[in-house]
Amino acid sequence: MIKQHKHQQIVVAALGLPVSQDGQKVLLTQRHAPGNPSWHHKWQLAGGAVDFGETMEEAVIREVYEELHVHAKIIHPHPIVKTSIWFADESDEKKDTQVILIAYLVDIGEQVPDLSHDPDWETSNWGWFTLSEAQKLDCLPLTLPAVEEAFQLLEKHEII
Repeated sequence: MIKQHKHQQIVVAALGLPVSQDGQKVLLTQRHAPGNPSWHHKWQLAGGAVDFGETMEEAVIREVYEELHVHAKIIHPHPIVKTSIWFADESDEKKDTQVILIAYLVDIGEQVPDLSHDPDWETSNWGWFTLSEAQKLDCLPLTLPAVEEAFQLLEKHEII
């Protein structure tokens, strides 16, 4: 969802963070955005905009399927929420932008992502990463804090 004013916008994204069967890794995707150098080849969580009439959970399931061509199941009812503000001089869109990421931990079982079905070709690669491996990646803003919180949830609760 994007709510816009003349010089400001709010972007709300529904994201899915697949967790490995042993709870030791998460699946991240690499952004394909050659027209946007600040996003291109950065690692991120799979997901995107919420369609009109969708719940956040429905959007997560749809977005994970669109980007990775796998069926996801939400495994923890409480999302990880991260927010940030980019001012117009920092943004490619030349607007003050508040980004709100709402990420759910999901299970994809033994399915293997297939990027050839992404209609917008937003993803160029994917991989399973431990926390220490993810901390070494070149990620989009808010990705690493969401991943770190996911590992804290996995350690604290019996989610897997």
